[in-house]
Amino acid sequence: MALVKTYTIDNNSIPWILWLPPLTEVDRKSPGGRFTFDGPKVVAFHFVKNRHGDTLDKWISLLDELAQEYAGRILFGLRDISNIGEFNPNLNPDDFGSYRKGLPPRIYGKDCEGRVYDMHKLVNAKYLREFCDQLLADQLFRAVVLGATASLDSKPMNYFELREESSSDMLVMLYDPACYYWPIQKRMLRKLIRLLASEDLPIVIVDKANNYLGVGFTRWLQMVNCHGSTIFTSPRRDGWDIKLSVRMESTRGYLRYIARNRQPELIDFDADGEPRALEQAVEYIQYLF
Repeated sequence: MALVKTYTIDNNSIPWILWLPPLTEVDRKSPGGRFTFDGPKVVAFHFVKNRHGDTLDKWISLLDELAQEYAGRILFGLRDISNIGEFNPNLNPDDFGSYRKGLPPRIYGKDCEGRVYDMHKLVNAKYLREFCDQLLADQLFRAVVLGATASLDSKPMNYFELREESSSDMLVMLYDPACYYWPIQKRMLRKLIRLLASEDLPIVIVDKANNYLGVGFTRWLQMVNCHGSTIFTSPRRDGWDIKLSVRMESTRGYLRYIARNRQPELIDFDADGEPRALEQAVEYIQYLF
């Protein structure tokens, strides 16, 4: 059944364009009823009320094509960018400048848990389908728990699910695979895993070039202008405490960074990243150098 482009207003008095099933006789007799959908959503934000008289026909046609293709599985909508902060607190309409002719919409996905993801790629049918397929598979923000060797790496899974399953601190590296130093960084992290073999502290990597990150992570990465950044997260009663840093230049640098942020302290290393027992020094030096 073909969906119908519908103009509606939500409970927060915000106007939407939604692609919905045609009204039934029951719907027509209940004008106060509102359509509900519990599945994932794809929402486009644009300057719907621009003063230049330009239409958004190109983008509306694209959304209509995808809405029909994913009917019943994903709800598609379009709303004005001035309301983007209500959609997610990490988004601010002032960050997107003013209207420019030909400007594509900003596309975001929301999963069944209410987590919002940023589609950072070119807005066209190909990449929108990729985005939708990964949203349905709950694999938009894929992370890998790094092992001491490549064969011990975990399978990619949604970062948010990985974090929810973990009750310990985590070091997360968000990297750009096109950068020349990434193989060196990976070797440092694998040495770090061997040094922290006695600790419950997963080292997690996220390929930020080939993943659609959560909007909070997109905002944090804008604060660090480099091809690799680390996030140290610690569970707290009221959520997770997050510390953001640039990539380190040595395994020792990573060890010190973790030791200074770890609560409680590491088992084998003090708050300065120094081994607690002298007999550990030989192996410690071997991994560092």
